[in-house]
Amino acid sequence: MKVLSLGFLGGGINSIAGPVHFIASQMDRKFEVVGGIFSKDKEKSKLSAKKYQVKNFNSIEEMAKEVDVIVILTPTPEHFNNIMEIKKHNVKIVVDKPIVATSKEAKKIRNFAKEIIVTHNYSGYPLVREIRALVKENILGEIKKIKINMPQESFLKPLKPGYPQEWRRKDLEIPTIALDLGVHTYHLARFILNENFKPFFCEKNKFSKLNVIDDCIVLAKSKNTLIELSFSKISLGNTNPLFIEVYGERAAIKWSQDDFENLYISYFDGKKEIINRSNAKFEASKKRYQRMAPGHPSGFIEAFANLYCDIYDKLNGKESEFVSDGIESIESIMFFKEAIYGN
Repeated sequence: MKVLSLGFLGGGINSIAGPVHFIASQMDRKFEVVGGIFSKDKEKSKLSAKKYQVKNFNSIEEMAKEVDVIVILTPTPEHFNNIMEIKKHNVKIVVDKPIVATSKEAKKIRNFAKEIIVTHNYSGYPLVREIRALVKENILGEIKKIKINMPQESFLKPLKPGYPQEWRRKDLEIPTIALDLGVHTYHLARFILNENFKPFFCEKNKFSKLNVIDDCIVLAKSKNTLIELSFSKISLGNTNPLFIEVYGERAAIKWSQDDFENLYISYFDGKKEIINRSNAKFEASKKRYQRMAPGHPSGFIEAFANLYCDIYDKLNGKESEFVSDGIESIESIMFFKEAIYGN
């Protein structure tokens, strides 16, 4: 098995995404982070490289000559320019969601977006993948409704120095909260249902003093299913939870990131069942998810590592149902544009 070399663009030691990607990408020894340009500030980039114990590159051109894949971990508004610059070089691209920030940028890269891998880490949880399998195997019957909820509290809590970052303090064409949290809810609904859907209602609000949209509910419909997506940064009492509810004609499922090792199923006859990695029927019991035996919690970074294993397979020519490409990410951007502005 050839270990693929990674270079990071962004993702310094003080970032939210950088350390997580760094650990998760190397957990199963399929990738090695050899270096990066971790910040626009050259001194901060050098410091990050030193702490990661990897090389600090001076340019994208230099990095592209030494790595197989460049992972973009810069703020969302910078993604388009990053992609266009990296595209000049013979190197694969992975970008932390979303692929770009606006519909105009999305249209400009659509022709080659399928070549780009976009990370949505929450679908790496084994029991989220079990939900997908249960729906696919028709265990729940026809799906009537799915709810994905990401409530957070950060915009009403006392603000920390440097947070929210400058780019999160303003809305562009699409509210930043939709690019930040909304695309996760869209991805999870699509991941679980494995079908497209269109929005028909959007309620958005500015409740905090930051004068940006900080709370949003979007309703959408596929052929037979109602989809409810909600995401917020003003929901006090919630640090970073995620709730998934799927309601079918024969059974319903509930899962939350606060209780990520358990999946709760309620059947139409009153029977209830708890599924975990030890007794899952389809996906979560597979050996690949048992880095530690069931009963020893396997959390957020491990979920991200599962995704990196899938990315490795994809980059080596093996199809994976768990890897999202740039086309899906573009469709999520267009979904929220339509939700907010209409057709």
